[in-house]
Amino acid sequence: MPKRTHPYLVRAAIRPDAEIDYDFFPFNVPAVREIGSINFHPNVTFFVGENGAGKSTVLEGIAVALGFGTEGGTKNVRFQSAGSISPIHDSFRLSRGVLAPRDEYFLRAESFFNVASYMDETGYLQQYGVPSLHTLSHGESLIL
Repeated sequence: MPKRTHPYLVRAAIRPDAEIDYDFFPFNVPAVREIGSINFHPNVTFFVGENGAGKSTVLEGIAVALGFGTEGGTKNVRFQSAGSISPIHDSFRLSRGVLAPRDEYFLRAESFFNVASYMDETGYLQQYGVPSLHTLSHGESLIL
């Protein structure tokens, strides 16, 4: 496998032509209001901040802009148990690297239970000989 010198996602930035109202969610959230652009490291990028700062809102927006569902999973997993989708994804301009990943997955801690239940309902993991993720510890299920 070729060594990555650039991440799959190189940069996420708010489009200069995006129509944004900073008085309403999600653009009134501190991390979103001040985002400007994010340059991703080839290995890992950490989002750090206080509860309610907007880390998850930004990550969800990036995931939706990449084609994932808001609740996590692969791009083929589409379910929505929560209310609405934040409009932030429409405001992002994403810059991708030249090497596309073989597999993609958006994992949200808040929705892991729903993703695991969906995998059980569809029998998706059974075809690979993987037991229900609900029968494993959180760490074991993430490794699979």
